[in-house]
Amino acid sequence: MNHDPTTDRPRTRLPRLLGALGLTTGLALTATACSTASTPPADDASATTAPHGWVAGATESQEPQLGLLAVSATGETALHDLLTGETTDLDRVGAAEHSATDGRFLVTSDGDRTTVVDGGSWTVDHGDHTHYYAAEPRVVGTLEGGGPVQVHSSETMTTIAWPERGEAVVLDRAALGQGELDETARLDATVLLPLGEHLVAAEGDTVRVLDADGEQTGSTGSTSAGQACTDPAGGIVTRAGAVVGCADGAVVVDDAGATSFVALPDDAERPTAFAARAGRPTVAGLAGDTGFWLLDVRQGSWQHVPTERPLRAVVAVDDQDEHVVGVDDAGRVVVVTASTGKVATTDPLVASDTDTAPLLQLDAQRAYVADPTAAVVHEIDFADGARVARTIELPFAPVAFAEVGL
Repeated sequence: MNHDPTTDRPRTRLPRLLGALGLTTGLALTATACSTASTPPADDASATTAPHGWVAGATESQEPQLGLLAVSATGETALHDLLTGETTDLDRVGAAEHSATDGRFLVTSDGDRTTVVDGGSWTVDHGDHTHYYAAEPRVVGTLEGGGPVQVHSSETMTTIAWPERGEAVVLDRAALGQGELDETARLDATVLLPLGEHLVAAEGDTVRVLDADGEQTGSTGSTSAGQACTDPAGGIVTRAGAVVGCADGAVVVDDAGATSFVALPDDAERPTAFAARAGRPTVAGLAGDTGFWLLDVRQGSWQHVPTERPLRAVVAVDDQDEHVVGVDDAGRVVVVTASTGKVATTDPLVASDTDTAPLLQLDAQRAYVADPTAAVVHEIDFADGARVARTIELPFAPVAFAEVGL
């Protein structure tokens, strides 16, 4: 059943006008200017009254402009607006065998090429205040080469890495928001993360801090030799720094470029990927068949949380109750409240007899799990006993999926 999308989500809907151009964040203004500015006319993007992150064509709102961006096995692409319930068809892309998202862009790939789709909405978080923007969603373009893919963004850079190929690129974020693929650097790296105006790269068994052009820096606490990291796999940017997973722990790089190592317990089953709600300092990763790991980046500590059944996907909400949302090998959504140990589960919602990882996304209030065998997405209220809040119908079964506007 497809429920009225405005009945279950506690938000007030503001008018949403989509501009004609894709957009991106710009140079920082002061907190005072950000919090008091009004949207200037489209021909005055450089005006001093422009709020941080605004450029010509954007609409700023007082709430996140959240949507579900999905791609079918044959390349059909659509954006479902979570606030209005409307679905918009976008241009078709290549068949999606792999995908990743940064909360605005959905990157899909096959064996030969990689495609970038702009979801058209994003959040600029300054810690003490936040901006929410919307623009026209669209397919941006393609890059040569495919395979499993990762994508991460700062306010000025977007990095795309292909771990199996050991190759990564840096794209100009402003140009990307305007619909252009402007490659500013290309590196031999299995993990590449933007951290402010720097890059954190895993090259071989070493993590290095680089400048925006991919050149070695002399950042405090780092050396030209970099930080040792055996078999690097998985990376994430958090409020407390960038994280690169290693065979025996993780390398953490803070905003000043200083590196540290957080060791796993001996003989622990390592995570090979990390996931968390955007901008949070605690992230989650699978611990083989035993449960999941929580890495508190700010404290530099691991916590192993066992689960009744093996999980196939896991994301840390990192809210006050320390909710963690996963999908187990029976296709159930599992919500663990790490602060109390309480566990809640749904009935099986997605196919369990597939080799592909479940499509799981979340924000501060809801989790979304897509069924690649059916044209539906289940919205889960993780704070209310894993309640299925609604089931959203899509025009096709998604094989690639992202929540955008985060």
